[in-house]
Amino acid sequence: MFYYLNKIVFGLMNPMSLGLLLLLAAVVFGWRRWRRTGLWFATAALVWFTFWGFGFTSPDFKKSLEQMYPPQRAEDMPKADAIVVLGGGMSANTNTLVYAEMHLGADRVWHAARLWKAGKAPVVITSGEGEADASYPLLRDLGVPESAIVLENEARNTEENAKYVAEWLKANVKTEDKPGGARRILLVTSAMHMRRAVLMFERAFAKICGEGEAPIEIVPAAADYDGLVCERPFKFTDIFPSPDSMYVKSITFKEILGYWGYRLLRR
Repeated sequence: MFYYLNKIVFGLMNPMSLGLLLLLAAVVFGWRRWRRTGLWFATAALVWFTFWGFGFTSPDFKKSLEQMYPPQRAEDMPKADAIVVLGGGMSANTNTLVYAEMHLGADRVWHAARLWKAGKAPVVITSGEGEADASYPLLRDLGVPESAIVLENEARNTEENAKYVAEWLKANVKTEDKPGGARRILLVTSAMHMRRAVLMFERAFAKICGEGEAPIEIVPAAADYDGLVCERPFKFTDIFPSPDSMYVKSITFKEILGYWGYRLLRR
């Protein structure tokens, strides 16, 4: 139930949805002959869409989250019991595609393979619904053997990623000084998404740890940078609204809203 409620709330709180609601209010008030009120709502909608569409502010939005987890070389990361890579950066095979399709977040899978090749953990856990036909084949293409890949193919969102990975670690990883599970994981996801992911994994791990048992350490291994490392000079076209800017700001807004909503409302 919470999964669907979460999707509805995010859909309604999307900047595009809020802008359309302002336009709808303008039409309704205008139709009811409250033209001045309708004009105010129409103006508000124009200002709203212009703000979210401006290109020159887009990198700063993503940078505000990405700079919390600056890039690190795979060779410099500590060793762990598992590398956990969250899905969402790729789409599964279809009838028209021979190979899985890589999207903006595909850097996650590359970085997970990079960490494995650097000898940082014996297994890579790829988590997410449909990842059997998405990140899994790319990991194989990148040289990670089938025996080193654990496929969690059910999670529909980050909260479920954390829950199912925690359950697998509890059942399958035993260490001498921590017989109840793993001591440390390397968590791979987009830098912008990392803060929310770490929070959810911390809470999921806290639920599986026994009384007096040391918690599982979560080491962020961020990938998929944009605002932080892909800075570019100002261009004249940045003064015009663009769909790319709307997209970047919308997903950043979603991360901020999701983090605080989960932190304050979920226990």
